[in-house]
Amino acid sequence: MGNRKIFIGGNWKMNKGAGESLQFLDRVIKGIKADKYLMEAIPQRMTAVIFPQAANLFPMYETLKEYPLISLGVQNIHWENSGAFTGENSIAASLESGAGFALVGHSERRHIFGETDEVIGRKFRSCLGNGLKPVLCVGETGSERSRGNTETVIAHQVGSVLTDALENGKINELVIAYEPVWAIGTGNNATASDARECCSLIRETLCRIAGPESAENAYILYGGSVKSSNARIYLQEDGIDGLLVGGASLDPEEFLKILLTSLF
Repeated sequence: MGNRKIFIGGNWKMNKGAGESLQFLDRVIKGIKADKYLMEAIPQRMTAVIFPQAANLFPMYETLKEYPLISLGVQNIHWENSGAFTGENSIAASLESGAGFALVGHSERRHIFGETDEVIGRKFRSCLGNGLKPVLCVGETGSERSRGNTETVIAHQVGSVLTDALENGKINELVIAYEPVWAIGTGNNATASDARECCSLIRETLCRIAGPESAENAYILYGGSVKSSNARIYLQEDGIDGLLVGGASLDPEEFLKILLTSLF
């Protein structure tokens, strides 16, 4: 990892209202403040990001102003700055509401909402051009894995987005999350070696497309049924710089445990 911070993201998906979100933050902030090690280590060694529903961003942002230990991200954006796109989130509104990051290409957006590589590429480029840091999600389905297509799928998903984006200039500090679709929310974890191999594949693909410097500076995350009991197992693997956590990030006690165990 070199001098890079550990990146821990919590994707809340369509869970928690405003009240629950603020209660969560209250418990987590109190937990961090009560632990001297966490209080000192998080700003120095970790980037912790929560991705709530967009409607909850601003009240959470207002709460976190006093304790900037956790950043916020939006789960979905549109590539246009404004317009007649009912139900979508603009980058400008997301930034104003406190988001610093955006998930792009999550498997649920790909497979439930039909987002194509072209759409994901547009979102990615728009984030880069408007000051929102994209977290590109890639990963294979169970059937793709069983057919031996994992490497092809991941290389295509990374390449289809980044090749075009790089035509507009150098990209610094990319964040890419490997999330095997067959492991998300299923309890069927990828092994640590499987995660390492796929994260290494992503970095190798980046090196071919963007060059060794961009590949070295990129944050490659693992996500898929991550919890406090296995977080450290993945982070001990060479080339895995952080985690994108789903269901376990909804529990403040579990999230605190993940933050703590990830720092050791």
